[in-house]
Amino acid sequence: MKPTKLSLKSMLLASTVLVLPAQVFAQEDDAQEDDGPIEEIQVLGRFIPDEKRSTSEISNVLDATEFQRTGDGDVAVALTRLPGISLGNDGIPFVRGLNERYSSTLLDGSQLPSPDPLRRAVPLDLFPTAIIENVLVQKTFSPQYPGEFAGGVIDLRSKAVPDEPFFNVGISGEYNTVSSLQNGLSYDGNFGEVFGFAGGFRQLPGILEANPLLEGLSPGQLEAAGESLPLIYSADLEPNGPNVGVNVSFGDRYEFDSFDAGFIFVVDYDADFANKDGVRNEFAVTDAGVVFNGQINPDFCQSSSDFDSVADTCGRRNTEFTVDLNAILSGGIEFDPDNSIKATSIILRKSVKEVLIETGSFSADPGTLSSFTRLDFVESQIWSNQLSGDHVVGFFGGDTEPAEIDWRLSYKRADRDAPLRNETTFDFDENIAQAFELSTGPDSNLTSFGELDDETYEVGFNIVQPIFIGENAVDIKTGFTYVDRARDSQFLRFQFDAPAGVNQELLARIPEIIFGPANVGPGQFELEEFTDPSDTFSAEFDNLQAYIQFDVEISPTLRVAFGTRYESSDQLTSSFTRISGEPVVVEQNINRFLPSATATWEFAENYQLRLAYSRTLARPDLRELSTANFIDTITGLQTVGNQNLVPTSIDNFDARIEYYFESGESATLGVFYKDLTNPIERSFTLIGNTPLRSFVNADSATVFGVEGEFEKDLFLQDWFGWNWLGARDFFFKANATYIDSEISIDPNNSDQLTNNIRRLQGQSDFLANLQFGFEDFDRGEKAGLFFTFTGNRIFDVGLAGVPDVIEDDFYDLRFVYGREFEVGGNILEVTFTASNLLNDDFLLTVEDTQSDAEFTALQYDIGRSFSLGFKYSF
Repeated sequence: MKPTKLSLKSMLLASTVLVLPAQVFAQEDDAQEDDGPIEEIQVLGRFIPDEKRSTSEISNVLDATEFQRTGDGDVAVALTRLPGISLGNDGIPFVRGLNERYSSTLLDGSQLPSPDPLRRAVPLDLFPTAIIENVLVQKTFSPQYPGEFAGGVIDLRSKAVPDEPFFNVGISGEYNTVSSLQNGLSYDGNFGEVFGFAGGFRQLPGILEANPLLEGLSPGQLEAAGESLPLIYSADLEPNGPNVGVNVSFGDRYEFDSFDAGFIFVVDYDADFANKDGVRNEFAVTDAGVVFNGQINPDFCQSSSDFDSVADTCGRRNTEFTVDLNAILSGGIEFDPDNSIKATSIILRKSVKEVLIETGSFSADPGTLSSFTRLDFVESQIWSNQLSGDHVVGFFGGDTEPAEIDWRLSYKRADRDAPLRNETTFDFDENIAQAFELSTGPDSNLTSFGELDDETYEVGFNIVQPIFIGENAVDIKTGFTYVDRARDSQFLRFQFDAPAGVNQELLARIPEIIFGPANVGPGQFELEEFTDPSDTFSAEFDNLQAYIQFDVEISPTLRVAFGTRYESSDQLTSSFTRISGEPVVVEQNINRFLPSATATWEFAENYQLRLAYSRTLARPDLRELSTANFIDTITGLQTVGNQNLVPTSIDNFDARIEYYFESGESATLGVFYKDLTNPIERSFTLIGNTPLRSFVNADSATVFGVEGEFEKDLFLQDWFGWNWLGARDFFFKANATYIDSEISIDPNNSDQLTNNIRRLQGQSDFLANLQFGFEDFDRGEKAGLFFTFTGNRIFDVGLAGVPDVIEDDFYDLRFVYGREFEVGGNILEVTFTASNLLNDDFLLTVEDTQSDAEFTALQYDIGRSFSLGFKYSF
């Protein structure tokens, strides 16, 4: 910028009128000349910088300082400190109470694919805070971001070229009161599991890979196919280890004659054990109200003396061993302050080894005592590669300011591999054997293999050209993005069919013996292919996006931003009908202009009023248009798509008052309203008597909310004369959000739902955060208490008269203390963190409105966690 002019960017950073000194004080004595040196300048106005203030939209920012202050290990948890953000059970944030379909996740400006076939968004617990520089959460739509927007856009910004060399090594250990060093469930594996790798013994055997449908196999070949399956069915009870983490990061900067170059490399490893032991119940509705239709809890076993011998086994036992292994390599060249190029490669891996044993009465056969076991191993991975550049270019010369250009080329791949999932069901024979025997029903055993591959290519650029129209500063912003995405998913299912008149004594043995080589073959247990045609699907998505936006300074106290985004997308999903296998091809072509406008008025010094409107959309996900069948591992429900889904149109209205009273200190109060047409919600369909979770377009929905936020530094030493506090800088932060929503679904489109008018699934009515603590930069010390409240929400919608399943309120209180010490001429940082100090648990309930009784649908303890971490900086 020329020194005589200010672009809108500069005005946004200032956004307050600076009152320059009216007079110069301080002549040393009467003899000093009038044009002598200036000794002192008194500034009558003040500039208070704040990124959420300087942007033209309603937004919040989390940076590395905040991550260190709260002690949050991953981005998902860190985001819950911001107003209006809650966290789903799968690590996906809900912005303003709206579930994952209404938010976009970007990494350095590029969209990220999800490695989960049942989720459209990326689980942000995949991202350790160690590899992220900062996170922008923008809650009002602006045209430079993707048009799939209603809750917000989350833009993760990876670390750039370092200013100086560094080398850090960190290690941490955590003890959880219900999991660490406690007995948990596990099963035979290999050493690679320590690093999250399933190992070759879990992979699909070659004979089945060559002929997964078992077509044309001779009896001998079929026997060989059955014997090729890994004999891994039984779980062991063994002590869990502690939770551990290791982080290594280093980087360097090199200065050359004509440019500077540098790199950053980060490796982050975490291994966690989690016991989720508790109860689960299933329900039906009769004239008397809600009744148990299945009881996976000790009460069922204790209800009959026939089950006395196994009563202590009833309930839900679940252990997950989770390994996160992540790395980032970033290298860049800075030619001058105005031109740089950066290449970034990020790989994020999350592996979960799980054992689930549920013993009790199931809705498929009420009154029968059964035991269901599932052994699972799932590897999820995101690999992102991006080449990007930032440049300042003078297109027009003269007095016209140069343009700022950024561009990006990226390739991203998301993979999910479930190499071996074994499920078995045993029924209790209370009459003769007084033991569990392998069920002879259709669900007695199931072995499945699944994989998903998702590739995304993206190219895009943005241009910001500052100009002046008269005395008014205007930033003209334009850009282009092209996204090409392809997804393939496949699931294979097999089971052993029990022969007629099978030996009952054999059925009481462990599965490794029942399905062992001696009992597999003609006339014995024979392998059957149990794959549904709809278990395979592929999809393609092409999206051409362009936008133009104008940021205009109307006056020193009023600025407006307005523009539109155009998106043209082609979405093609190919699958097959269930049972018959007829091809099902769904194609959607969507062309939309998405306008937006925001006005920011500084009506008094350091006070701002923002008003915003935008129209956005939400497309059906690739999976949601297919007939492919997936299992939700949390609820055990099968999920299928709906080929008749159409996009959702959303009108967004926002208003917020902001007051910035000191640097880093502010208070804001905002309201928002959203009107959704054809919103997509969870639903159910029935195949025979089996409920399948699906999706449906509702007629309409509305969302209204109020958000408040307050940040203040506490000068306790000055206020109360507490000099004993030394140089500790105290802070206090608080935010709260109230949200009310209503969705209306035509009963003709979903006649199985219990409530066709209700609040949105996943939307909490109240969210709150409190933070209090201090930082002492001289001593390298920090401490804080962090409280987060998440109000109850609909976890799953009710079916056939059964009430909606409600996830209970959750209270989390966390304490963090850290201190730096000089060791060997370098800095050792020690951090202690205690979380879930209120010992809240995970609880799902259903409420019988007829009797006002509340029933537990799922409950397990989370436990308190205590961690100690060490970080040494060389």
